[in-house]
Amino acid sequence: MAEAQIPHRVDAVKFVEQIQKLSGEIDSSELTRLNQSVERCLAPINCVLSFERDEERHRLLVGECSTRVAMICQRCLDVVEVEVSSRFELGLVFNDDQARQLPRRLEPVELGENGQLDLWAAIEDEVLLSLPAFPAHPESECQLQQPEPEDSNSNEQQPNPFDVLAQLKQK
Repeated sequence: MAEAQIPHRVDAVKFVEQIQKLSGEIDSSELTRLNQSVERCLAPINCVLSFERDEERHRLLVGECSTRVAMICQRCLDVVEVEVSSRFELGLVFNDDQARQLPRRLEPVELGENGQLDLWAAIEDEVLLSLPAFPAHPESECQLQQPEPEDSNSNEQQPNPFDVLAQLKQK
């Protein structure tokens, strides 16, 4: 079953009043900031979203999203596939005063004119915040070539770098 496309912009105030629920996907190749932050996007962003009010009557966007991206492993510098998922509760506000009134558990998202919300940008922000700071393969899978330890039992004497100073001191 193919997922429906999540709309780019929505009337968030109307969606909250109707307690609207959305389920679908966003073509990750359309999200510029995400594509600049990873090697490539491997899958669309799957979303389950709910517009609602909390006990204190704040407008909320509650949801979860997931995708798969390719990033550079910070251990071996090869490409690693990373599963990215996020659960979020966003407070929908019209201005900074309303944002300051939100409880700390809610991240404010400012609505545009007439209560319009750029839904793709809000979801892209959540995916970006969920990207690992230091992506890496599991240690057992990492292709990092460890240098062989030098044999410490070697009978060869290493030249002392300070011998040159000793010779200059004798002159």
